[in-house]
Amino acid sequence: MLPYQSLTEPFEADAYLKRWLELERKVSAKGFTWATLYENYEDNQYMSDSLLVVPSSLVREVENASRAVNDIFAKTYEQILKDRSVIHKTGISVFLWDLLLTEGKTAFSYFVRYDFIASAKGLKVIEGNTDTPVGLVEAAIAQDVLCQEYGSPNPNAHISANIKSAWNQIIKDYRIGSTDTLYFTCADWHNEDKQTVQFLMSLYPQQAKYIPLEDIVVGEDDVQTPEGERIDFLYRLYPLEYFLEEKSGTGELIGERFIVHMMNDKVKVINPPSALLMQSKAILSLITEKKEEWYTRSEQAVIDQYFIPTYDTAISLESYVKKPVLGREGGGIQIVSGGSVLEEDVDYYQEQAVVFQEYFPMPDQTIDTWDGPYTGKLLIGSHVINGQPSGLFFRVGGMITGNLSMFVAYTTG
Repeated sequence: MLPYQSLTEPFEADAYLKRWLELERKVSAKGFTWATLYENYEDNQYMSDSLLVVPSSLVREVENASRAVNDIFAKTYEQILKDRSVIHKTGISVFLWDLLLTEGKTAFSYFVRYDFIASAKGLKVIEGNTDTPVGLVEAAIAQDVLCQEYGSPNPNAHISANIKSAWNQIIKDYRIGSTDTLYFTCADWHNEDKQTVQFLMSLYPQQAKYIPLEDIVVGEDDVQTPEGERIDFLYRLYPLEYFLEEKSGTGELIGERFIVHMMNDKVKVINPPSALLMQSKAILSLITEKKEEWYTRSEQAVIDQYFIPTYDTAISLESYVKKPVLGREGGGIQIVSGGSVLEEDVDYYQEQAVVFQEYFPMPDQTIDTWDGPYTGKLLIGSHVINGQPSGLFFRVGGMITGNLSMFVAYTTG
């Protein structure tokens, strides 16, 4: 368990809540507006005011692991382009295959978050969030406010600079001219996504406009704003596979038309389509299956060190985590150990193909909450922006890390 600092010791509920609400006001003023989440008909605390004290050696180890894991993902994408028959394992709609396998001159993804467990056998990556990763506002803004509250150094201080560098690379790779506009979109009702988009847009160095996803006009020939301005470049914090379900007011599947416009290069999106391909958890089972065929000996050593054995079936595993290949926020996950179900979510993604990942328990971590000290399971998110490790994102929650697992800031010591 990592040590943590508390501003309210011993715990007194009224004093704690008063101080926490003041802290919520401070982070909200900077753009982090979901320190409280309303779910299950009640307010839930999402931001802890604790500060984890993380050894500098662990931070460096996560950064090194993130580089190595990102290199394996990039190599895996290259191999899939050479052996396209494996794409059927990803669980992604056949309608998208040609789009996902289009070779371009971009990175497979510019904004990624890898989730790690600090297990008894070392750091283990459990998945890559390569398509629409969030947690950037927590890691950049809330993290900074909390470190200031404690008078502690902020190890994530370089996130904004790395994002700016990524935008410059994207401008070059996508050939976005100085007079071109990059539109930023997400579902307008989703506060977390909208604030994340606003944060990313604030760091973009050229012309940019926000357009709610609901306002995008998918025409016969191109994609436009309601005012008739053509959208040539689009950053979307919206899962690419969700576009297939988007309908017009008359029930027409305009999402399919949008995908066709992407295929015909009428609109260029960021993250690129390859990011969805690499988001599938079937990528992890492919890495296990193809370890000796696709990778060099040094790459195989990285896989042995950081990747968890993952399979299409659970035949060889006594304890495993069953995961839908395109699940998000912990939905549809089942944890089984010794024949007993330890935890499961049956509300989402039950219709998807699944993979089975060897079970590595997450370590316990205690943090401060409205209800006093809480001990949950610690997950380490590592942002990789334009291929560079760019700050950590810690969450503490249940055995399945879901939407309500709490964000907690960190410093080094």
